Amino acid sequence: MELSSVTVTISALDAGYLTLPERLFATDDDPEKRTTVPSLFFLIKHWAPERAKPTRLLFDLGVKRDIQKYTLSQQAHIAERQPVIVSPDCKDSLLAHPSDYSSVIFLVGAGTLNPLKYGDGPLYPADFFNDDELPSDRTIELPPTSPFEIESNPISWTWKPLSTFPFTLDLFGDGAITVVNTPGHLYGHVSLICQVASTKYVYLGGDCCHDPGILTGDKGIALFEDGKGGRRSVHADKEAAGTSLDRIKDFVKSCEGMVDPEVIVAYDGAWRKGNKHRFWPGRLRFHRPATVSTMSSQEDTVAFIGLGVMGYPMAKNLRAGLGSDKSLPMCDVNSDAVERFMAEVSNLGRGTAVRTVQTGFDAAQQADTIITMLPNTACVLAVYLDPSSGILPALPECSGRKLLMECGTIESSTILCVSRSIPENQAAFVDAPVSGDPMGAQNRSLTFMVGCRPPLSANVFPIVESFLRHMGYPGGIFLCGDVGAGTAFKIINNYLSAITSLAASEALNIGVKAGQCWVTSKSNPVPGVQDNVPSSRGYEGGFRIELCAKVLGMCSTLARDVGARTVLDQRTLNVFKEAMEDERYKGKDARVVFKWLNDQ
Repeated sequence: MELSSVTVTISALDAGYLTLPERLFATDDDPEKRTTVPSLFFLIKHWAPERAKPTRLLFDLGVKRDIQKYTLSQQAHIAERQPVIVSPDCKDSLLAHPSDYSSVIFLVGAGTLNPLKYGDGPLYPADFFNDDELPSDRTIELPPTSPFEIESNPISWTWKPLSTFPFTLDLFGDGAITVVNTPGHLYGHVSLICQVASTKYVYLGGDCCHDPGILTGDKGIALFEDGKGGRRSVHADKEAAGTSLDRIKDFVKSCEGMVDPEVIVAYDGAWRKGNKHRFWPGRLRFHRPATVSTMSSQEDTVAFIGLGVMGYPMAKNLRAGLGSDKSLPMCDVNSDAVERFMAEVSNLGRGTAVRTVQTGFDAAQQADTIITMLPNTACVLAVYLDPSSGILPALPECSGRKLLMECGTIESSTILCVSRSIPENQAAFVDAPVSGDPMGAQNRSLTFMVGCRPPLSANVFPIVESFLRHMGYPGGIFLCGDVGAGTAFKIINNYLSAITSLAASEALNIGVKAGQCWVTSKSNPVPGVQDNVPSSRGYEGGFRIELCAKVLGMCSTLARDVGARTVLDQRTLNVFKEAMEDERYKGKDARVVFKWLNDQ
């Protein structure tokens, strides 16, 4: 079975509970025992690379909130399943009944609509069903072969054999969600195969059986008295149901050594109890090492998160520097930046080794090294620590030890918080803030100041250096000390730069007004003195005054935290504040303070 480059996310939802006599479902169960089990329901999000937002699907079962909305025959059937619990149901997470959805499309298996009108044989007569259950104008019934359109994107839906299954449909044409015709229970019964990671499938089996012991072969499909002198099972066609189960078992066996499949069936109370963390907003995600030759291994994969003003050119240089055997999953909240990056690296002949991921969690599933270039504390905490989508919750499910690098200029307290949250046996976290501007990011002249735990630095720093040299000056990568030391050195460096920038601007402004010519060695703030510096481009590009003020403030905070007296920082911050409030200087390189002084 060919793996897809597109994955989906799945979250289980509470959708009510009902009580089942075990003897009706599996052989060798206690004839008197009744068990209250969940009606499992799933939210699936399909993330297509060309779409900014996912397509959302809801799959399988759910108990109606109002029992009276069932037919009288259904209510009599439900009376034998008491207690029935309708809360919490999926309305508490989303919505439950078709009438709650005013615009969604209902997709049902082939042959589903006929039983709603006419029943499904003597075991399930017509009075068991509501013939108006689904809105006719928004319901699509899957035929044996038929083309349809989803959101104006024509996709040919044709039943095709796949692995051990004779009839499957590739729902989005990318292999991420496959509909499997699974006959036996009722007409139209389908299952889904969903790829949730590079080497992970989830098989949502629905009513293919009602006890996981049947799938393992420990039990069989139960037969019981039908009240008419015969015997029956809960399935409309027991033999067909048995054949479907055999195909599922064979599918699981066929995945061995390639991918990790997980099969979830309806009413599995043990699964519900052991997987509470995978209910919304949690997700059904696991990792196993890839062994398929067409997949890049984690060791050959470096993920990059954050395609901002600095991150974008850094990632381009990283991609250019990495060997052809390395792949680069990309992630950013700005889908336009991701699309532009993918197009540019494709033009450079490196596109085959670049792909997109949606979250830090997904990046951790696919890469042993993750480099982040994030703009602020909120983004760092979300990417690393978010309980649903962050890097941290993925680590226990991953094999091996990760290397995590944050290259933005972030408060020291945040860096230390992230570092303390990450178990040392699961990942090595380093702070490697960058010194330089977007021009430096483009021409690979950045400086990196690295903080790493001392017991790890002898082994970790050479690896860190091997990646950073693709994005900066090889002689400008410094190990500064423990985690957090890189950030401290960076903001102290910017503190000095900000204050000397103002001092130099004052001195040069005096010289200019006195008719003198003053030259500094690097990025002179006086327009026209040096070529290709911000002052000669209207102070565009470079280190924006807002960022300079931000880092200066961070160093002032650090000084207070460590008890260091300062006298120049607040005065410099006041100058920057006044300049930033003027539209003529807002968003410019920090050396625009020369123009601010000169214009007075």
